[in-house]
Amino acid sequence: MIKLNPPLPVVAGGHPGFVTGMSATHARVEWSDGIKSQPAPTSAVISTGTKQYKIAIKSADNQLIQFAESSLAVALDLLHGLRKGQHIDLCATEDVEHSGKKNGFDAVTLPVVALPEVAWNDVSTSTTFMGRTFSAPILITGMTGGVARGTLINERLARAASQCGVPMGVGSQRMALENPEHAGIFKLKDKFKDLFLIGNIGIGQLREANYLDLCKRAVEMINADALAIHVNVLQELIQEEGDRDFRGLLDKIANVSASLAVQVIVKEVGAGLDVATAKALNDRGVKYFDVGGSGGTSWAHIEGLRSDDSLIRRRGEIFRDWGIPTAEAVSSLRREIPDAQIIATGGIRDGLTALKALYIGANMVGIGLPLMRAALVGDDEPANLLRAVIQELKIAKICSGSIR
Repeated sequence: MIKLNPPLPVVAGGHPGFVTGMSATHARVEWSDGIKSQPAPTSAVISTGTKQYKIAIKSADNQLIQFAESSLAVALDLLHGLRKGQHIDLCATEDVEHSGKKNGFDAVTLPVVALPEVAWNDVSTSTTFMGRTFSAPILITGMTGGVARGTLINERLARAASQCGVPMGVGSQRMALENPEHAGIFKLKDKFKDLFLIGNIGIGQLREANYLDLCKRAVEMINADALAIHVNVLQELIQEEGDRDFRGLLDKIANVSASLAVQVIVKEVGAGLDVATAKALNDRGVKYFDVGGSGGTSWAHIEGLRSDDSLIRRRGEIFRDWGIPTAEAVSSLRREIPDAQIIATGGIRDGLTALKALYIGANMVGIGLPLMRAALVGDDEPANLLRAVIQELKIAKICSGSIR
């Protein structure tokens, strides 16, 4: 089970209590008065503060509720929301990055030009990506995909992307695909008409029989300009409720890429995209890759922190630093797949590191965690941070002679 801190209020058959842990089929409850009366309650109402979930009960005792089959979809919707909320909480308050924080860019040395004969206003950071010109080769990578705070975070990030003229990705749209009432979290183009928006779906959803329809719906839901398919095998294996079957996904990704009207980006989420996988996808027609290298946010560590199971917490710590450093992933893909369009994410925190990523072969640079944290602070903070990174990139371009 995932641990809930703070716990959620629950009432079942007139018995008040608190849910302290939850899985897709059960809830662990501390009752105020205990359940001693018979028959056992047949339904429960769990409150999140913003919404109440009525769930039919198959069985209940003094410690555990088992959900009835008819309510598993409701319980899963609740669980998805809790997971996304925990992801936000942990990213905002805990050290969730790889413990070594080694993204590989310390080994990258840019040229140094002592006296570049150029003026600040003559140097441009603009770039063209997916047929669109942006003010800088930087994108806001997809991060959050649920709960009420997700709406606020996404709107602040979208405002920053629009003001700074860069693209933005959203987090996983799974919740909204399963429950359309969550779609508003992602419909950012209603407010930001010119925003270049990248949708997001996970490899877990590609295991569904209607996976192609799900991908098309993800794009249509938000009028997306591209779709990211996030690859998160390590996270799924650590995550208590994660997927365990990854067979046939290469061909399914290729089918999605060939079938959609928009470009597909294959996006790793912190363990790095290896050359063999990228080549297999490239051979199947995929051209856009987000390497998601190690050195930034560690989703294995986050999933360990979420669990109340000591073994899962142990696994999260063991695999905290697993992966290919971002710089290595970028340079390897550029060397082995010359025509690939490469996005460098994973520990990019400033404009100097961004230029290093571009110097070794990236087409774009993605920034996630710092911008999410900035969005939790205030309306203007993400745009302020983006402007700072773009200015740092410009300084690095001038001082290295990389002014084109």
